[in-house]
Amino acid sequence: MQGVYSITIILLVASVLATGGSWYLIQKNRYRLLCGIALNLTLITYILTVAAVVVQVNQGWLRTFFVVGAFLVLIPIFLLVLSSSYLFLWNAYLVWRRESHSFGNTLTLWLGVLLLVVPAVFRLLNRFWAENYWVMVVEKLANSFQLYLLFWVLSFLSSYLLTKIIRYRYDREYIIVLGAGLLHGDQVSPLLASRIQVAVDFRQRQLNKTQKPLKLIMSGGQGGDEKLPEAVAMKAYAEKIGIPADAILVEDQSKNTYQNMAFSKKIVLKHGWSLKQGLFATNDYHVFRAAGFARFVGLEIDGLGAKTSRYFLPNALIREYVAILLQHKVFHAILALVLVVNSFFV
Repeated sequence: MQGVYSITIILLVASVLATGGSWYLIQKNRYRLLCGIALNLTLITYILTVAAVVVQVNQGWLRTFFVVGAFLVLIPIFLLVLSSSYLFLWNAYLVWRRESHSFGNTLTLWLGVLLLVVPAVFRLLNRFWAENYWVMVVEKLANSFQLYLLFWVLSFLSSYLLTKIIRYRYDREYIIVLGAGLLHGDQVSPLLASRIQVAVDFRQRQLNKTQKPLKLIMSGGQGGDEKLPEAVAMKAYAEKIGIPADAILVEDQSKNTYQNMAFSKKIVLKHGWSLKQGLFATNDYHVFRAAGFARFVGLEIDGLGAKTSRYFLPNALIREYVAILLQHKVFHAILALVLVVNSFFV
């Protein structure tokens, strides 16, 4: 029991340190994957600490309660993982019916197919070439990459959830509304309208609570298939739903999220506003990555996330996840090489 007591103390200390580290990272910059990693590690230390305390106390009813609780949590997770390929395929069907048939909208389809096909292929290979060295190497490599991607998926999901629990103060000077493609080249799409609306709603709440007005910066240039800059169409839409023209500024040169932030920053500085007293508005799945660009250009602002249709959210999150991985492609390429070497020699 002395050994169990020592382990319990170590885990308690680890939990305290992990909590403090997570809090520090989140306060410093919550829009990093490092925060998601820290949160997940903290949760693991909590679970291990509770388990150690249960063993230390050595009460039958407490052990039963802990085991039942663990099963209630793990069984849904197990069933979700087991059926994940079919859920992805069902989601792909819904997206195919309701959205455009672009490659970006078929990510859940490809993921669902891979989750079904890859295990089946290795079962066949092991059946016909049992104990074959190259089959074992490739299977080990596939499993390593699966665990690697799972680690970053969980880190990304935890980081994404952080963006959903922020409480904003009603003391802002501006909101940058990020553009998106226009319908038929000149009309605000429902997705873009939701971004404008979430900014308008916050502006109205701030007016009601503090009587402090703020400016809306519509940010978006003209794409090759568009008849006018997105920001111009966004301004017209905002005026149509009741926002005064003098409360709207236009940034109509940007072509991507980085430029949205960089060019909008020039407007912020031109008007003498604080780089910290603003917000940006986009869709909820895009907040995490957009905030990274904001901080990269020097805007220390949080994001308002417009709700995304549930059927579209898995596809959108996968797309954001891939985009974030590609932002650090050299880092991940080096780790991928380590996994390849490990599959051959370990």
